[in-house]
Amino acid sequence: MPGPDPRQTPSFLIKQAARELMRRGEEKLRPLGLGAAYLPVLVAVKNGEASTQADLARLLQVEQPSMAQALARMERDGFIQRKADPAHRRSQIIELTALAFERLPQAYAALNEGNILAMTGFSTGEAAQFVAFLNRVNANLRNGDSQP
Repeated sequence: MPGPDPRQTPSFLIKQAARELMRRGEEKLRPLGLGAAYLPVLVAVKNGEASTQADLARLLQVEQPSMAQALARMERDGFIQRKADPAHRRSQIIELTALAFERLPQAYAALNEGNILAMTGFSTGEAAQFVAFLNRVNANLRNGDSQP
């Protein structure tokens, strides 16, 4: 007796939806000079969650060399600037530029278009319930390693 259709499993469907949202998001962000990979960095710096390359790598769970490359591209594209950290000689403080502050609201709006499209036909209650289910799925997966 065959098992369930693997294309109808939560993991497959979540990955498929995430992939499509990312594709659409990248398409909308491109005219702004942004990539989806820039946004977590920009948001973390803007919100004060991280201010150095090491902090960002830790927070976003990215290897240091990958973060260094991303920051170099973001600096080249005019979204961040680096300043020497007076407290640590070998560290640099990451700051957003005026361009980043200008483009972030546009990026949020562009990405929200995908959320609106994804939730088309859902009632307000269904949308809230769907988000609650996804939060529960993520919590289950985060806490799964600590389960007996």
